[in-house]
Amino acid sequence: MKSFFLKRIKVLTFFILLLSLTGYLGTVHWIFELTAHFKGQYFALSLFFSIILLLTREWKWAGVGMLSLFLNALVVLPWYFSETQTIVPNQALKLLHANVNVNNYDYAAFMQLVQSEQPDIVIVQEIDVTWVRALKILEEGFPYQLITKARGIFGSVILSRFPFETQNALLLGSRHIESLFITLRFSHKTLSLLATHPLPPINSDTFKQRNHQLFAVNALLEHYSIPKILIGDLNISMWSPFYQKLNLHNARQGFGILPTWPTFLPFMMLPIDHCLVSADIQVRNMKTGSAIGSDHLPLIIELAF
Repeated sequence: MKSFFLKRIKVLTFFILLLSLTGYLGTVHWIFELTAHFKGQYFALSLFFSIILLLTREWKWAGVGMLSLFLNALVVLPWYFSETQTIVPNQALKLLHANVNVNNYDYAAFMQLVQSEQPDIVIVQEIDVTWVRALKILEEGFPYQLITKARGIFGSVILSRFPFETQNALLLGSRHIESLFITLRFSHKTLSLLATHPLPPINSDTFKQRNHQLFAVNALLEHYSIPKILIGDLNISMWSPFYQKLNLHNARQGFGILPTWPTFLPFMMLPIDHCLVSADIQVRNMKTGSAIGSDHLPLIIELAF
């Protein structure tokens, strides 16, 4: 029984090392990119298997496990360490992003989260007609709103306490999915915010469309010199080679990997919901919010300028 157990551990250790490497081939084939998103899981499993192999004195296989552990530690642990920043005394802008899941009708849980967090701007994604009606209760506190024409899995809305200077629903890299773009004044500065929700990369076609949309969004924001924010369910993790092409800073730096999806498989959760900011924005805090009945956890972000 012991030898059977160890044999399985060795096979899994090798398999985890292999998957830890294939993610770097994401530009070669979309299947390889899918394996890049589970670095947190690879790190945890490599640590677990390495301890077992060390305790059983399987030195060669323990070395394989330690190599896998090292490779994943290099890309996971840095997210828990923040860069040195000078504290900005300005008022913080608080954002709440939630992919509420078009099939989730627990409106009360979402409203309670908004009430407890008191954000300045709320970005809601995957809204249908019934969600649009439910969100009307927030109109008094968030009188400025921009919503996509489409409803359903790619319906989105931005709710704000501050008036918009400009507002547009844009087709960026997709003929069907609208991204929401606003500019507004805060802390004596004009800033831009773009909310987008590309397709999940579940086949080669949607993989290409997701990348095309992300690159189009990135190209648009590069034209703006003002402070800028990109937020949304981007259907990509920080470890994808395509994520590396986005020229913005991830707000979760220093706060951990903060996985957000899927809530129904806690150990398999991935960080695919993001808030990316330009270098002239300081991140005061970022965390995941409480569950709201969706398959995604919300994100709460505090920014200063």
